[in-house]
Amino acid sequence: MSFGDRLGLAGLVMALVAIAVSILWPSKKWIGWLSLSVAVILMLSWGWTEGKSYALGWYRSDPIISTFVIFLCGGLLVSGTWVMLLKESTPERVNGTSPPPSPPATPSLVFVFGAPLGDNDSASWVMMLRHYGPGTAYNCDIGFFDDDRKNIEHQWLVEHPDSPFPPPGLAGGESQKHIQVAEAGLEGAPGNFIWNPLNPNSQHYAVSISCRDGVFAEKWEVTRVDGILRSTITIEHGPQWIKKNPSLDPVVFRCEDPEFIRTSLATELPKSGTGKVVHPGWKPKHRFEVPAAIIDPNGNVQVLSGVKLPDGSTLTDFGCWNILTRHFGDNQDQARQP
Repeated sequence: MSFGDRLGLAGLVMALVAIAVSILWPSKKWIGWLSLSVAVILMLSWGWTEGKSYALGWYRSDPIISTFVIFLCGGLLVSGTWVMLLKESTPERVNGTSPPPSPPATPSLVFVFGAPLGDNDSASWVMMLRHYGPGTAYNCDIGFFDDDRKNIEHQWLVEHPDSPFPPPGLAGGESQKHIQVAEAGLEGAPGNFIWNPLNPNSQHYAVSISCRDGVFAEKWEVTRVDGILRSTITIEHGPQWIKKNPSLDPVVFRCEDPEFIRTSLATELPKSGTGKVVHPGWKPKHRFEVPAAIIDPNGNVQVLSGVKLPDGSTLTDFGCWNILTRHFGDNQDQARQP
């Protein structure tokens, strides 16, 4: 058997393979198409080398033309195989529209949430770094901004366009803080810091978060309504993520107490101090209200997880203040609101 006859026999075998694939695996059309492509190329090569394919013998007289025809047919057939493979790997459209994208995996990150230190009406707050997500958060760079103080500084800069920076102490203290966290796991908060808000009963904060899992933006507000502290917090993906995923919800986590009422940003320093200075430690026989945090004898921050009611039962559900004592983001179901 000559070399050309072997080519012809191989082409016949590949043609049979193409037929078998089309019958046994109709969903794998690209395999059958590829087999048919190889069969055609082999049959063309057989006709050119042996001159036995009389129907195609017209191209055998010129080696350049025949070689061009073989490569042209081969390229077209292989390109067709590639197109079919891409079509099979692309999700089918339903009713003329693409299927909705699957929700992204829950990220792991570090955010900021706090409570009055020492008592519910304290002038000093402890801001705690809380972990969110199903895994360890790595290399988190956190920028904490007091929007009330930032607004006072911004107004001063507008009124003094020749000054590049506001004078120190203009807003009654520092207006921002930078924190770095190398690693934070599910087992607990990685740290905390003390903050003295201009008005503990009306607070506005913005937090920029950059971790290994992405860039995020946090907005957190606090308002005292009818004597009770209420809060709202939203953590969203950063602008680059939103640009790449315009059809997906950018919200990672959101919680808002139903009674919460929004307040305006501060425009000037309060004429008198709001809140009182209290001892940050435990106070025996004192009735605490949630939210509140104390510093125990070992120097650790402890937050209230429940209060005794007059009937002897214990209240443990405090709306968004549950963030102080529980972990969120363990699964996709917790990715919006507790």
